[in-house]
Amino acid sequence: MNRLLTTIKTEKQFTDLNDIAKDFVKGKSGQGMLNVFVRHTTCAIKILENEILLLADINNYLDKQFNNNHNYMHDKIEIRDVPIEERINGHSHMKQLSFPTSEQIPVEDGELLLGTWQTIFLIEFDPIRDREIVLSYTAL
Repeated sequence: MNRLLTTIKTEKQFTDLNDIAKDFVKGKSGQGMLNVFVRHTTCAIKILENEILLLADINNYLDKQFNNNHNYMHDKIEIRDVPIEERINGHSHMKQLSFPTSEQIPVEDGELLLGTWQTIFLIEFDPIRDREIVLSYTAL
């Protein structure tokens, strides 16, 4: 299988995807590239160091730049063509602007070629939700 669609329930802002990625490429021979992609607009995929204070710094920075008390046009549900119960999440969309929706990781003989401190994260900017992640592998 060269593609996997999986659903993850985000229970925190930073969800480590390394184990899912490692399991997906296990047993693949030779060299290739793994792409990890999220199918949503209020979360992201990013390789970061899995260090709790760094993750707190990132969260604090984003909260200062894009707080949820700002007057975002996206939050004006009454003038948009959407259901009235639509989420008020303009700040989540703005936070996502700082991050990609996918990352590519080189693979050699079934092993991710990540650096010592690198972790593939799903970063959640909206409340706890189910998120669809697509992992795809291309042999080189």
